[in-house]
Amino acid sequence: MATSTPPIYEADKYQANRPRYRSSLVDTILGYHKRDNPEATTDLVVDVATGTGIFARQLAPYFKKVIGTDISNTMLESARKAEQNQRIEYIYAPSEDLAFLKDHSVDVITAATGAHWFEVDKFVAEAKRVLKPSGTLVIFGYPGFAHFVDYPQCDQLIKNFGIGDSRLGPFWARGREVLVNGYRVYHRHLSCNGWVGIQRNIYPDTIEGEPSAELAPVLASEPNIMDFEVTWQTLQDFLLTWSPLALYQKQYPERENAAVEVVREMMAAAGSIDMNEKLRLQWEEILLMCHPPH
Repeated sequence: MATSTPPIYEADKYQANRPRYRSSLVDTILGYHKRDNPEATTDLVVDVATGTGIFARQLAPYFKKVIGTDISNTMLESARKAEQNQRIEYIYAPSEDLAFLKDHSVDVITAATGAHWFEVDKFVAEAKRVLKPSGTLVIFGYPGFAHFVDYPQCDQLIKNFGIGDSRLGPFWARGREVLVNGYRVYHRHLSCNGWVGIQRNIYPDTIEGEPSAELAPVLASEPNIMDFEVTWQTLQDFLLTWSPLALYQKQYPERENAAVEVVREMMAAAGSIDMNEKLRLQWEEILLMCHPPH
């Protein structure tokens, strides 16, 4: 999370119902980390905006030490309860101010679906300070929208739910548009400040405004990030964890829960009546990796 007020989450529901990341994602990151410098080390990785530690736990087998940071004590407490691992330490700290870390002491920094809440220039400057010259910055995320392979008529319904003016759109904390636009603001900032080997992958080709001629991404042929097989029920459980939903329901207490409502709308559009039907979804993803300036 950033230095601004974090979005509203119920930590236990977040921990239980948020998607997990592909087991191959860490391999992808390490392959990039060592591609241009086979001697690059894996002593310390810092997972900023770690939340309940979902990705920090995936990193633990590959690094000597993992530090997860966040500015929500509630989320950090949930992370500490989720799994005891001596390699992982959770620290309260904003992503833009990692004062507890020495200069050039970190091998890899990851920001898993959180960098859109940061102050871009301050975070990038702090990442530059703490990363080793051979280090790697990794920013990735998913806007939460999906392409319904069998029910494409549902694509716009879930997007309207997320960012439509009559649903959750006005209730997001500032920064959501950075994720929806594929972290292009980071691509631009890193390019202008000398970061090396910038690679931004998107999947599928449905990110808003892509492809960009100015900052062309790599269009991935398969997903890199998401590992989330769903039914209508698990999709609804996931949507119920979205941070602006509580604010929406507080504004409109007389209305049905918007997540429940949109799932019913999508099921009607799909002609489906089984909440346990397995769905084939392609989740929008962005993966950005780079090395600090020489």
